[in-house]
Amino acid sequence: MLIAPVRADLCIDYANTRSWRGREKPVERLNGMADLLAWTARQGDEVPRLAEQATHWSKAHPTAADRLFDEAIRLRETLYRSLAAVAQNRGVEEQDFLDLAQAIAQAPPRNRLVRSQQGYAWTIGAFEPAAAYLLAPVLWSAGDLIPAAERYRIRRCANPECRFLFLDESKSGTRRWCDMATCGNRAKASRHYAKVRQSDIGA
Repeated sequence: MLIAPVRADLCIDYANTRSWRGREKPVERLNGMADLLAWTARQGDEVPRLAEQATHWSKAHPTAADRLFDEAIRLRETLYRSLAAVAQNRGVEEQDFLDLAQAIAQAPPRNRLVRSQQGYAWTIGAFEPAAAYLLAPVLWSAGDLIPAAERYRIRRCANPECRFLFLDESKSGTRRWCDMATCGNRAKASRHYAKVRQSDIGA
């Protein structure tokens, strides 16, 4: 089974499958194994065959698939906390670091590079029923990204309700919002409202 080279921010995309984390009711995009497999299958050329094999297995082992899903969500939250800590220039909590390092160690190794129709790819064996296997490309991404965080400039949206993670690719390296059209404009409108309100009070 071939897996194409993964994007640096694939682990960020996975961590962001739970959004608006600062709100009382965050938005959850992964509500079961079917959602997780659909998300995996959408990741371009990187993981379609892996998702296909995992789908066949999950249909034959629904109870075990539910446990794998729970494990995958715990891993997602570990990833989010770890990436958010790096984005805020804080050290990753010891337990999160140990859990993430263990998951990366359990993922299939990238030790055989082969030619593919798209150019080059990593080859791994058939699907094994474990979150670290299904999420291997996500974990590879995290293993590459976190040690190079300063170069990639991991950020967390400054909107306290959002807290979305992203890579700052701006020339100045000072991007604060996940999206200027949403969170950036909300912050701008909020500052304007506060300024007008203060002027009204002063008058």
